[in-house]
Amino acid sequence: MSKQQKVYLASPLGFSPENDHYREKIKMRLGQLGCTVFDPWEQAEVTRKIDEAMSVTDPADRTRAIKEAAAFTGGVNADGLTASDVVLAVLDGTEPDSGTVSELGFGAGIGKKCFGLRTDFRDCGDLPGIPLNLQVMYFIEHSGGRLFRRVEEIEL
Repeated sequence: MSKQQKVYLASPLGFSPENDHYREKIKMRLGQLGCTVFDPWEQAEVTRKIDEAMSVTDPADRTRAIKEAAAFTGGVNADGLTASDVVLAVLDGTEPDSGTVSELGFGAGIGKKCFGLRTDFRDCGDLPGIPLNLQVMYFIEHSGGRLFRRVEEIEL
């Protein structure tokens, strides 16, 4: 790798603290490759805005605050994707997380090289032998990336 790459780590792993170890393992591997990581789950301003919105008690004000926090979060993530060199999407589960797939699709759409990580051994594709939705696989491969099945296999 000639220059330090900035990787956008798309994942649903921040929804539960039980996943922190897995997310850190992935980031450690990226660090071993000399990459810097934009992790949406570590954006303090996003967390603050969401927490504030969730604490609003008036129903109408709360709805408005949540919509504003959601729009802010989407903008931060879009900026993170735009500023990154590549996207690594964690695609485990019976069906990959819709937000993660959206980030991968956005990254592919703006010309970023996209990679997937699916350690889940179950296929969830549209056709036999295809590990993921055919469109997700297309975006990964068409962008010049590939799908990894183990954290240790990650090479960007």
